[in-house]
Amino acid sequence: MTSPSITEVITFVHEFTGVHPHRLITAETRLEADLGVTGDDGDDLLRATIERFRVDLASPEKGIAQTLQLGPNEYLFGPEGIDLLGISVLVRWLKGEPRPAYRDLTVGELHEAIRRAPSLVSRG
Repeated sequence: MTSPSITEVITFVHEFTGVHPHRLITAETRLEADLGVTGDDGDDLLRATIERFRVDLASPEKGIAQTLQLGPNEYLFGPEGIDLLGISVLVRWLKGEPRPAYRDLTVGELHEAIRRAPSLVSRG
């Protein structure tokens, strides 16, 4: 399978998110801030990306952090809902864990990750 074009990835994102077909999505469109893809929906988007484009975004050799070029303690798709009581902050503080950093993946970054990821087709 050849690498998808940015237009094909934009079409996929339109279909997945269900945003109005006339809403402009570009390579710079942010999945979370602009399209509301967060938490479990973000995980579902990555799974659907793997199925649609037959690529391994989380290969054992590279892992998703390397494929999506995430830094240390950097994650995609913030948690859903609001932690009104601050329990998660308290637990992290008690454990001495750093505050997680969330990167808002753009459609263009998703396209580049698909292009870099190993193909599942060649694995059989």
